[in-house]
Amino acid sequence: MARAGFLLWLALLAFSLPEVFAGTGAGWLTRPDVYILGIPLYALHFLLLCHIAIKTKRTSWPALYLLGIVFGLYETWITKVVWAGYLDENGFAMGGFGPWFGIHETIGLILFYHAVTSFFLPLAVLTRLFPAFAAAFPAPNWIFGTTSWALARRIGLALIWGLISGYNMPDPSLYLISWAPLLLGLIVGYRVVKNAAARPVLGRKSQWLAGLWLALIYVAGFTLIRTEAIPPAPAILITLALYMLLAFLLKRTAPRTPTPQASPPNPAKMPLIWLLAVFVIGLATSIGISAGVGLVASVAALPFLGMVALGAGLFMWLVIWRGVYWRK
Repeated sequence: MARAGFLLWLALLAFSLPEVFAGTGAGWLTRPDVYILGIPLYALHFLLLCHIAIKTKRTSWPALYLLGIVFGLYETWITKVVWAGYLDENGFAMGGFGPWFGIHETIGLILFYHAVTSFFLPLAVLTRLFPAFAAAFPAPNWIFGTTSWALARRIGLALIWGLISGYNMPDPSLYLISWAPLLLGLIVGYRVVKNAAARPVLGRKSQWLAGLWLALIYVAGFTLIRTEAIPPAPAILITLALYMLLAFLLKRTAPRTPTPQASPPNPAKMPLIWLLAVFVIGLATSIGISAGVGLVASVAALPFLGMVALGAGLFMWLVIWRGVYWRK
């Protein structure tokens, strides 16, 4: 039961950070699609990629970033966003690399948003809160450290995610309905599961079950969701080639031997308080937009533009420089 409780808490964390931050999880508590597709999609990706990282000793930051890109590529097969643009957009948000791959949808969404929000951030929370994750993965000092750079990242990312969340949920009542159960579930749930069996490695049966479940989600998503957006064969072949390139780059990264981490005096304090800061920024943004304050709406749109620059910068730094050239 303790293990099941931890997995439920992890599933809430893995789904809610990227989806509620983005606003696409608005009203998630009463939406059947969240329980059928959203939560399993995020939780299974996260668990399987963590398992693969540990078993292959690819737990360096460049390797984890590449696995985060693999995570984000579900936006091709399932949602078709990379191939055809966002559902509420007429085409790509910022143009494309030819007719099939959007610039923002590829660089901003996959190289930044999913790699960081869907993989790095939940992993940072787990390595700060649970010793078993801290023993297997690098310390999350990039965001939850005590240096001035970590503080700058905490502030910057809180602003980015808070502005995005409030901008995409401009109705304050909807915003509160979406965030309140998330905060309650994570904060109260952590108190319940903090001493649970929080190991990041899956058992043999769990590996197969999780892999099969995720494969079924991919098949169902590809054949049932936005089928009119399925591109021709060349685009699908290019997408498959991207997986091969990522596998090659992952193999090029140096294996990492876990090193013990010093536990902070209150490990839960920083991630959960930081999450409350994101909530407050988003709520202020939502209220400002609903009140018709044009400046708030203009400022809140800036992170959408910055995601492309951040995604390109992270790829060049973590993959090309640290992963391929320096191999650290």
